[in-house]
Amino acid sequence: MHIARILEASADRYPNHTALVYEDRRWTYRDWLSRVRRFAQALSDLGVRPGDRVAFYVSTSENSVTTFFACQFLGAVAVPMNFRLSPGEASYILKDSGARVLVYGRALTDNALTIAEQVHSVHDYIGCAYDPSNIPQGHHHFDGLIEHSQDRGEPRPVPTGDTISSLVYTSGTTGRPKGVIHTHANDIAIAMNCVMEYSLRHDDRALHIAPLYHVGGMQAYFIPHLLVGGTNVVIGRYESERTLRTIAAERITTLFAVPTQIQEMLFHPDFAKFDVSSLRLVTTGGAAISSSTMERVMAEFCPGIFNGYGMTEASLTLVLHPEDALRKLGSCGKSTLISECRIITDDPSREVPPDEQVGQGSIGQLIVRGPQAMTGYWNKPFETQKKLKAGWIYTGDLFSQDQDGFYYFHGRADDLIISGGENIYPREVEEILYRCPGVREASVVGLTDEKWGQIVAAFVVRSDPILKAATLDAHVRGSRDLASYKRPKRYEFLDALPTNPSGKVLKRELMARYDRSSPKQVA
Repeated sequence: MHIARILEASADRYPNHTALVYEDRRWTYRDWLSRVRRFAQALSDLGVRPGDRVAFYVSTSENSVTTFFACQFLGAVAVPMNFRLSPGEASYILKDSGARVLVYGRALTDNALTIAEQVHSVHDYIGCAYDPSNIPQGHHHFDGLIEHSQDRGEPRPVPTGDTISSLVYTSGTTGRPKGVIHTHANDIAIAMNCVMEYSLRHDDRALHIAPLYHVGGMQAYFIPHLLVGGTNVVIGRYESERTLRTIAAERITTLFAVPTQIQEMLFHPDFAKFDVSSLRLVTTGGAAISSSTMERVMAEFCPGIFNGYGMTEASLTLVLHPEDALRKLGSCGKSTLISECRIITDDPSREVPPDEQVGQGSIGQLIVRGPQAMTGYWNKPFETQKKLKAGWIYTGDLFSQDQDGFYYFHGRADDLIISGGENIYPREVEEILYRCPGVREASVVGLTDEKWGQIVAAFVVRSDPILKAATLDAHVRGSRDLASYKRPKRYEFLDALPTNPSGKVLKRELMARYDRSSPKQVA
């Protein structure tokens, strides 16, 4: 089985069912399959062959998914790119991947022209402007190519499980982004895993506010709904009110949103005016939610909330099911049906073998393996060797496991704070902060200190505008679950935490912004 076959199979079974909704346009499975095939033919006519890389630099849209699936019909390799990247950042990915074609969004024409001056390996540029007259000379028009193309039914090589389907570039929070190699077998395993874990159905209507250049949006959410013949509703840009309005109007049943987005919708002043009763499940991950907020989410937004953990290199390896959402708040759940997980000794000074596991309750590095795990990084054998050992992905994330087998995330190994010679894991401090009334979001980092080496600094987004640092500090001091040396010595209140497009808090940005500023100690 290959990814293109997923679309063909659903079109065979449900030809007249709505497959895709974007802005004011709707496509049945039959119509969208025809559109994808015609775009695949257009790419073929431009010279795209099996194994060629086709990049798309497009906001969350129909253009994204049509390009992705057209590549799968050709045996070409899709290279999704973050549409927020600067021309220089996008150029790096195009050069690294050796992309032959670039599909770019209607708001990115100027960026595409700048890129064309820097990158000479791209043969064809395809713009997605509404009006063909807005396409620069020498570039192609996305809809125009489809309109003037016919699916001639030309025989094409059938991809195998080992055929590369896409290069998904990491967010680059720890350096240059790396192209994670996804095969057809990887992506089908991810999709089937999500269908099973979330019990997806043919009558589901999924809303896409997550970026489709990300594994969480495409492989772990869009393709699974396609596999069951569901309806995928795509909106170009997330806004809390717009999302709530779409849930009500389209009778959305499933939603993937990061905790920040869920909280923004829940705390929207007009939340009660929107009918969200059609929602049967929400999947989330990447940050903590306080118990009081989780109770509200389940009572007012959606009772079926799943908290998942995964990464570009190994999507959805842990999941917490709704029945455990409150009982095991803060946990990422247990291994998914296709995943095997272990926690091993975290020792950066040596290569730790996969069988050196830590005891129950101890913190160590999570390693995972399963059919969804990447085969390596594109053109980076050294980084691949560091990440992939004896068939295991070394995540670089710190976890512990409780007596019931539930996994708890303690942060990146790189985020460990060492203060006065003591190891402090940011997540354990964050969990205490989330218990304080008036805290909406919290992130903890280590900032340089002459005396201690590092001090614990807490960055907080308030739900109660009168919350003070002294109140937070008294709450932390009064906790029986946190040693005194782990107490934050500095508090900063922010309007929002800096995040990447997938919702992960950019701790290094906080460190860079505040490490050299004048210290603001606790009152």
